[in-house]
Amino acid sequence: MHKKYRVGQAMAAAVLVAVPGGLVLKSQATAAERKSEQKSLEQAAEEVFQRSADAPDAFWRKYTPPRGKVWNQADARADVTEVERKGAQFTVDVTEITTPYLSDKYGGGLEATPPYMGDHRFVFERDGDDWHLVKDLTEQLSK
Repeated sequence: MHKKYRVGQAMAAAVLVAVPGGLVLKSQATAAERKSEQKSLEQAAEEVFQRSADAPDAFWRKYTPPRGKVWNQADARADVTEVERKGAQFTVDVTEITTPYLSDKYGGGLEATPPYMGDHRFVFERDGDDWHLVKDLTEQLSK
């Protein structure tokens, strides 16, 4: 009887040790999944910003470039600050950082100008392995 009691104690101790470890692994997996999801949403937002920056009527092209220079290109980045999931939709608060570049009229002497930033709120849904922009709620941020 005494031997069975020790085996029972050992099994109970093993379960107590294993369960928290399992919870830690699941927690780590969930955190890794969230981080991966956030990174892919960040890339989706960057694509939205880059399309806007590449447009002929882009915000930064409205200003006259300095003498002897022309607008060349712009690089857009995104920094996701918050993600909220509601069913299949993900509401994402993201900061846009777009850096326009100037060059001479032949495309040489590329130089960055001060970047501009803006806060946005987008709603994305999965579209296979990619994301699909469902709504732009940016206007609601200022209200």
